[in-house]
Amino acid sequence: MKELDHKAIGLRIRKQRILLKMSREELAQKIGVSTTFLTDIELGTKGFSLKSLNRFSQVLKMSADAILYGPENSGKTTGLLDAMAQCPEEIVHCAEEIILLFLLSHQREQ
Repeated sequence: MKELDHKAIGLRIRKQRILLKMSREELAQKIGVSTTFLTDIELGTKGFSLKSLNRFSQVLKMSADAILYGPENSGKTTGLLDAMAQCPEEIVHCAEEIILLFLLSHQREQ
């Protein structure tokens, strides 16, 4: 069984928060924790509950697997889906079209 790396979890949370242009205070408020506690989470010195994991997942638009283990360990498409979830709708539509065209052209080559 793989152990949880609290420092890596905190770093993923911090990176996603910054990517979403969210202040630590704003994320703490949305998750329902103090700013000090969120700082401890981001530094990897404290863990958090399943309830908080669920809130992090929703607010940061990341799967629980991606938060806990990183995008490389959360399935083939989770990283892509997490990235697309952060995009405006028109970008998502374009990305879907590009991926479908790529897959169709790849199928024709085989």
